[in-house]
Amino acid sequence: MSRHRQFREYCLVNDCETEAEDNDVLFPDLEKQKCNIQKCICVTFLTLVGLGLVVFLLIFIIFPLIFMSSKTLQTDLVFTHFNLPKDPKYFQTRHFPAYKNRYVTFNYTKDNENQTLGMWQILPVNLAYDELYGSVDFDEALLNSNYNVLIYFHGTGEARSYNEGKYGLLSYFFHIITFDYRSYADSSQGELTEDKVIDDCIELYKWVKNRTHSDIYVWGHSLGAALATRTVASLENLYGVKTKGLVIESGFTTLHDELYVHPYVKIFTWLPWFNQVIVNPLYNNGFIFDTVSHLLTITSPVMVLHAEDDNEIPCSFGRKLVYVAETRNITTIYHEFDGKYGYKHNYLYKDPFMKLYIMNFIDEASNRIL
Repeated sequence: MSRHRQFREYCLVNDCETEAEDNDVLFPDLEKQKCNIQKCICVTFLTLVGLGLVVFLLIFIIFPLIFMSSKTLQTDLVFTHFNLPKDPKYFQTRHFPAYKNRYVTFNYTKDNENQTLGMWQILPVNLAYDELYGSVDFDEALLNSNYNVLIYFHGTGEARSYNEGKYGLLSYFFHIITFDYRSYADSSQGELTEDKVIDDCIELYKWVKNRTHSDIYVWGHSLGAALATRTVASLENLYGVKTKGLVIESGFTTLHDELYVHPYVKIFTWLPWFNQVIVNPLYNNGFIFDTVSHLLTITSPVMVLHAEDDNEIPCSFGRKLVYVAETRNITTIYHEFDGKYGYKHNYLYKDPFMKLYIMNFIDEASNRIL
């Protein structure tokens, strides 16, 4: 038995060695291939890490440093006006009822500068019906119609033609003047600063005021709400001109506050130098947009509109603006729209109750003696 067991063990040992030798013959490069695969994985991993580091440095280090010293980038962030239509024919031939495409030129003698703004004059619904089946003198209609006039300030990144659905609603109540800021759409090029844009807005208001006997309301959306509020405040405090009412739609409190929540900027807020490279340079170059401060100085009735699900300017800003406006002890109306309706930042005008809210605001403002 002992010899038999030894023979079996001998055979098993020799078979194993033979099999190992056979494997070496059949797969001579197996270990080499495994080594190459491991090297490829390591190289790929290191490459991805390197690319990630480069992207991180570009986005979170180099770009903020460039932004800090570039007024052009700061201007483009605030006054976004890329890829807007510039051909006057585009604004003259829109499929929209009873409007006239116009251009208004202002001469700033102190700067030896001429500025031309593209503008739409949109007839109120009843006059639009007359225009459809006849002819309406737009200048005469603006001067002597029984409709209130509304000057509409659109948001950044928009042209005057981008809110046709909203104009369709507003034309039930107003004779509408909507315009493009300098360097927007087919308005003439000009230095885009908060102060200079406000100068244009004031001149436009004067232009309208000199051509109508009707009361004038001002409506601003998003960045346009900040511009509209400051325009109303400047007219009242510098020139003694009071508007009939101001509507702030989806507005922010200050640009400083908005920078911390705006989807394009908030990814940088974790940086320890966010204030130094983003916030302070904008402020130092005059991009302030302090709606709260300007709101405190006006005596016009104010209506604030904001959606609970606004994904660009939080609803909390609208609530704060209402709180500030109410401290003036002057007519202040607030309508907040439930997030379940999905109006977000741009579609409040679709709410079925909006017509009633506008009617109520006009009634409240009309009961106030200027």
